Amino acid sequence: MTGDTWRTRPEGPGDVDAEAVRRINVAAFPTAGEADLVDALRRDPWWLDGLSHVALGGDGTPVSHALLTRCLIGRAEALCLAPVAVLPDAQRRGAGSAVVRAVLEAARVRGERCAIVVLGDAAYYPRFGFRRASVHGVLPPMDVPDEAFMVLPLSDAVRVPSGVVRYAAPFGL
Repeated sequence: MTGDTWRTRPEGPGDVDAEAVRRINVAAFPTAGEADLVDALRRDPWWLDGLSHVALGGDGTPVSHALLTRCLIGRAEALCLAPVAVLPDAQRRGAGSAVVRAVLEAARVRGERCAIVVLGDAAYYPRFGFRRASVHGVLPPMDVPDEAFMVLPLSDAVRVPSGVVRYAAPFGL
């Protein structure tokens, strides 16, 4: 499957999707750290039901995953996009973009009226509207390259607050 033909859906309840999401994250990253993070976030109060999405391969099995959890920018509620993972054989075929678009739209439909932060590839995330966070006065809680820390207001009506980002406890920051 390529481009916009990927089907996406919220991660379903139960072990089947949790195990599939874990397999995706283990395969996509050099260590199990991101998979462990997702498992820990599911138990965290800043977890938001309906904001963990998967893209499905032709046989209906999940091949990519994106997750939004609550965070704070200064004292203002915000969302954090992390992790985003794609099985190696589905990379560079649109599965990652499809699942990111799906989870951003799910946040809009849910009624979230905030900004979203992401730490990632400065060449990848701008396609979704993310821009350098520092120009808005949004600062990471750790030392990262300025161009890799980005923010997206979820709608034109959202004013991006300034301040240091505070992530959910499982991030360990």
